[in-house]
Amino acid sequence: MKKLSFLLVFAALFTFSCTKEDVVANEASSSLAGEWRWVSSTGGIAGTTTTPTSAGYELKLVLTSDFKFSRYKSAVLEKSGTYQITQAKSIYKAEPVDFIKFSDGTSLAIMSQTANELSLADNNYDGFSEVYQRIKK
Repeated sequence: MKKLSFLLVFAALFTFSCTKEDVVANEASSSLAGEWRWVSSTGGIAGTTTTPTSAGYELKLVLTSDFKFSRYKSAVLEKSGTYQITQAKSIYKAEPVDFIKFSDGTSLAIMSQTANELSLADNNYDGFSEVYQRIKK
């Protein structure tokens, strides 16, 4: 009986301690659709900034309105799959923020977005933020 009550308490704690992510299909997903050129990454313990010039390569992120993504490094496809927009707790703000959750397991907080610029950040202390510029066709 003690084992059963222990398992029930453990199961309840596990169930209620998990972080909730709400899948959101809103205007954010349609405004993200397009091709994005990497401008810079900043962060880490040293607070370094990396650009295409300093890294020696270019990155491109393609997001489609039907929730597919492709990541290119120097015009070579590195990863592709699906993505979803979720809302979850972050280290950056008290209220939940939108995240892009990729099918490869990567999840990035949407820090800011304008018509032509997208700022993403991992949800880690001493992590990195990335700035992208929309590629106009």
